[in-house]
Amino acid sequence: MTINAMSRYVYNAYGLDSLFSLGNNASAGINKNNLIKPPSSSSYFNQSLYDSLSKIKTAANALKPQISSMAVLNKNTPGIAKAAEYSDGNVLQAAVAKNAAVSSYTKTSVTVTQLAEGQRHEGAALEAADNDLGGNISLDIKNSAGKTVNFNINLTGADNNKTALQKLADKINASDTGVKAALVEDKTAGTVALRLDSVKTGAADGKFTVTDTSAAGLGNTIKAAQDAAYTVNGTNFTSATNDVKLFDGVTAKLKQIGSTDVTYKTDYKDAANKVKGFLDTYNELLGTASNSPALQRQLTSLTSGFNRALGFAGVSIDAGGKLSVKDEGKLAQAIEDGSWARNFQGVLSFGNKLGDIANRAFTTAYSSSVFVNYNSINDILFGTSNQNGMSNWLNSMNVYSGLLFNMKV
Repeated sequence: MTINAMSRYVYNAYGLDSLFSLGNNASAGINKNNLIKPPSSSSYFNQSLYDSLSKIKTAANALKPQISSMAVLNKNTPGIAKAAEYSDGNVLQAAVAKNAAVSSYTKTSVTVTQLAEGQRHEGAALEAADNDLGGNISLDIKNSAGKTVNFNINLTGADNNKTALQKLADKINASDTGVKAALVEDKTAGTVALRLDSVKTGAADGKFTVTDTSAAGLGNTIKAAQDAAYTVNGTNFTSATNDVKLFDGVTAKLKQIGSTDVTYKTDYKDAANKVKGFLDTYNELLGTASNSPALQRQLTSLTSGFNRALGFAGVSIDAGGKLSVKDEGKLAQAIEDGSWARNFQGVLSFGNKLGDIANRAFTTAYSSSVFVNYNSINDILFGTSNQNGMSNWLNSMNVYSGLLFNMKV
């Protein structure tokens, strides 16, 4: 019977090396109190080996689902970021969610006939240096929610029209009326006026009323609040804001009246990041296999065999067998034409063979790791449910000679 390094470790660690000469009935008549030492003694538990096996198990398990995701990675893969392109980029700006049901074949025709706007008031143009407002300004603003706020400004003899209106603007901007105020100056004419705009847009949300009996003349509405109006592939829509949904997963900010066609392209930077994540996970498995030359040989042999195919996709292999993206342009083209995904499809593919190695690495590490546990050894040798204790144990240990045949301990 071939005894692998893992077997030898367990035999030696638990003082069982003498059992080689006892055959398959070795457990018969053995006093476990004399044979099995308690696990409290560190000399009977190889923590380094146990940790190495655990790392291989974790890395192999992490790699398996990523292999599957690489097999469907192409320009139309759901979950890969898409970027919008426009026939007229002045009309709108679109944002595409990763889960959007769009592909490179999708086209969205959008026509904007009206932008959403809030109400605007603008007062009389007053001579900036004069004082037409007297000693007091009293103003009421009622917002779209029905809330009325009074603004009362007491002026001094040093105030002119500009300073008086600035004081009023500051007080309005510090309030929660949903209205913002700003001075409009004409330096050539030497005049100043106060402008009021609703913070919100839309025919309902963007409305407010002003009661003003002063010379500021702010009771005049110069622009009414309105909803945005637009069509998507011929269907009419309205919106209280200019931030709209074209369809599930695609939103847009309307910028001006006009028409544009929106198409979608793969964000290859996002796709490349997914490939880099896969390569990092592969490299992690390669690194954890440092104690298992057999596993390392299988991984490096596999990547060497697919060196040409990976190279066409812009992926390079260094002297230690690690993979990295060397040419993002080639990788983008491989994702675009589907050749990257084909490396992971079919029984003879890189992905299929790598998946087989990962599965075996996971299974072997998982199964072998129990044999560095005191309770497992104790149960296998003397458990009442195991009628052929040592025989079954020896046979089991022989099964795991595959990937970990040359395990360093």
